[in-house]
Amino acid sequence: MHDAAQVVFITGANTGIGAGLARAFHARGATVIISGRHRAALESVARECPGMEVEVLDVAKTSEIAACAQRLAERHRDLNLVINNAGVQRLVSFAGNQPLAVEDLDTEIDINLRGLIHVTNAFLPLLKRQPAARLVQVSSALAFVPLVAAPLYSASKAAVHAFTVALREQLKGSSVQVVELIPPAVKTDLHRNQTRRQINQMRLEDFVGAAMRGLDSGQDEIAVGLAKAARFGSRLAPGGIFRIVNKSE
Repeated sequence: MHDAAQVVFITGANTGIGAGLARAFHARGATVIISGRHRAALESVARECPGMEVEVLDVAKTSEIAACAQRLAERHRDLNLVINNAGVQRLVSFAGNQPLAVEDLDTEIDINLRGLIHVTNAFLPLLKRQPAARLVQVSSALAFVPLVAAPLYSASKAAVHAFTVALREQLKGSSVQVVELIPPAVKTDLHRNQTRRQINQMRLEDFVGAAMRGLDSGQDEIAVGLAKAARFGSRLAPGGIFRIVNKSE
């Protein structure tokens, strides 16, 4: 698909990877619609990119997803690329003697997994009407090698990987290509509220460049940077790569 002919919808695009991809597609001439929970942050991104559209959307709320999909189906009948990027990561420990608050358990599952599934479900009918379309699911290197300090994030991203593999098989032969984009640790606001020291983070601009090249190549599974090592190591030497990922624990 030629970039200028693409109409792109990105969730979680008020900052980080989502905003980086939005800027990259906009620079290529695509029509870009960004969404997220915070209007001010979205509008800040959009001001840099004339013509970029904003949709306030909390993917943890299914009613908002359905309404957003309806609006975009009416406004952009040729929408042909959806990037499911919205995500949060929290450090959660079950080692204490008291149960954790329910909201601390639900947040990552609701945004990282349930939200992604519901966005997929709501936008697939529109994508299927296009002669060629793509659905890009953003998972993580931690889908293959869990981080002990972030068990819910790791579990939700592992589920995203499994869901994407199954969905790709179901849609084989359709006009929709199902792509998994697998980032390593990237220097973004994802870790802004964490005290755990972050190491080996990839620069956002380097990640976006590699991700765009992977999308240009037409790959179904795009592992970027150290995510390649995590994916490979999880198959070849799972114990060793697990220790490496969690060595600062």
